[in-house]
Amino acid sequence: MRTKTKLHCSMIVMLGICAGGTASSAIVGDASGYNVFIFGTGTFNSQNTDTVGNLAAGGNVSLMNYSVASGIAGNPSSTPNPAQLVVGGSLTAQNGGVGSNQEGAIYTNSTPSLSSFTATGGVHAQTLVSSFSADQTLYSNLSSSLSSLVANGTTSESGSTLQFIGTSTGLNVFTVSGSTLSSSATIDISAPTGATVLINVTGTSAVDFQNGSVMETGVTASNVLYNIASGSVDLVGSKDPKGSILAPNAGVTGGYGQMTGQLIADSYSGNTQFNDTLFAGSLPVPLPASGWLLLSGVAGLGSLVRRRGLTLAGAAAQV
Repeated sequence: MRTKTKLHCSMIVMLGICAGGTASSAIVGDASGYNVFIFGTGTFNSQNTDTVGNLAAGGNVSLMNYSVASGIAGNPSSTPNPAQLVVGGSLTAQNGGVGSNQEGAIYTNSTPSLSSFTATGGVHAQTLVSSFSADQTLYSNLSSSLSSLVANGTTSESGSTLQFIGTSTGLNVFTVSGSTLSSSATIDISAPTGATVLINVTGTSAVDFQNGSVMETGVTASNVLYNIASGSVDLVGSKDPKGSILAPNAGVTGGYGQMTGQLIADSYSGNTQFNDTLFAGSLPVPLPASGWLLLSGVAGLGSLVRRRGLTLAGAAAQV
């Protein structure tokens, strides 16, 4: 039995998985490199602030006095440009630009309406995001999968402080209601250095990050993910979540605060400053159906090897 397991695992090393049927990864798919990613036909509307990292939205984008990828140096000679504004619908932008030196690029398949909005890297056909519609399904399924994980961390309340205490050097999972998260003045997150923190938020009420603070010990914003499977999200005050937010069914409202992390959501409207901290934690990612088909084929090959008494190298040579 040990030989069989070893054979299967060696054959599917390319998938990064073994018998468990999952792989470990940070944010998968098209959103992986974007500070803000709005999938489907969701809209993005903002003014008088900036997105420090790259921005992509599947629907219409409306910007005023706004900088996209303000912390990323553009390079008009690079394809694609490292500083990116990707728009699936129409783009209307006034005053601002793309890239820290405004040498970023716009990627859209419609003619943008630009007024004193500069992207010297030009306007190009949108080919960077394969399918905003497929992304809607991908991130909804990912959120549902993460929601089913059993909590292994401790969640407690002390006065107006909500504490998340994890001891695993790998993945620390917490479950909390949206109302409890919203009512806290201070969120205190503690886990071993380099660990991943996943906070699954339950309920359909609006999740508010308003008037308070988030404290982190051991981990940083790049290791924290809030999974908000249902309900809306309000970034309306001074409480920076200091983590990424996966909210596939949420219309997100922003105020004059900031968010340090990635936002992946259905739509966004507001004035939040998005700081470019990409999620770098390790999450269990469900194996897609195609992966199971390949796994099944590998299992069949393993059976053939055993029946014929061939070595793995011999089997590969026959293929």
